Amino acid sequence: MPWLEKSAPRQRWGIDFEDHYTEAQQQFRVTVRAWLDHFVPQDLNIPPDGSPLDPETQQRVKAFRRQLGAQGWLAPTWQKVYGGGGLSPAFARIIEEEMRRLVLPSMGDNTRWIPAVMTWGTDEQKLRYVPCALRGETITWQAFNEPGSGSDLASIRTQAVADGKDYLISGDKAFITGRFDPDYLWTLAVTGPDRPPRLNLGLFMVDASLPGISIKTQRLLAGSERRVSLENVRVPADCLVGLPYQGWEIAQTILEEERGGHGFRTEEDGTVSSVLEYLRQERGSP
Repeated sequence: MPWLEKSAPRQRWGIDFEDHYTEAQQQFRVTVRAWLDHFVPQDLNIPPDGSPLDPETQQRVKAFRRQLGAQGWLAPTWQKVYGGGGLSPAFARIIEEEMRRLVLPSMGDNTRWIPAVMTWGTDEQKLRYVPCALRGETITWQAFNEPGSGSDLASIRTQAVADGKDYLISGDKAFITGRFDPDYLWTLAVTGPDRPPRLNLGLFMVDASLPGISIKTQRLLAGSERRVSLENVRVPADCLVGLPYQGWEIAQTILEEERGGHGFRTEEDGTVSSVLEYLRQERGSP
């Protein structure tokens, strides 16, 4: 069929699919490439199976993330007031294209929680959590799934019990994939045990350094998962995003982003390059 032939000239459809850049955009690419070549960390130890980075590699990559964030290039299209670069999508794409040249683990924190905080959070919460994430200063894990319930959020057992101006959170979270250790845990918990399922959940941004939190790495046949245990973790009430029983509704904001409402770049996460290098060393050039 002629329309399937790759050699068919693009002009026959009357559409030009080639990328065209203005002089300003081309100069911006030169600037970005020079900056990346100067600051990108070299000779990183990136496990090919997606396992967590060792402490030294984490430290080096986190430092690079902070440098990217200081430029506004970690979130180039976001407003500067929230830690972004204030750039147009065309300039953001140039950054993406130049980043793809590099052998790096994913620079993307799990930021799908940010639209939820921007929608449901207070002004104080937005300024507390969003800028530091977009500047590359913090890492956030999504702590929804549990060992006994998997992705069935209606059967979550982690409890958040009101105690004065705080909540005491206890439970276990599982099936978390993260190369970096977290600064925050975006945590779904039962706030109303006597309420119907889905109407009994609250969402908390939990400081991962609080007493009572332990994190373990569980090796799997392919890669690994991270597990989090919370034992009477005292969390200030102002870490609750939205109302005490809006967790399910807020979670849908995040899941909609994950299921197609969130645009993300095609990123190899450094894994493909690591696997190819391993195969070259072990079996010759693939």
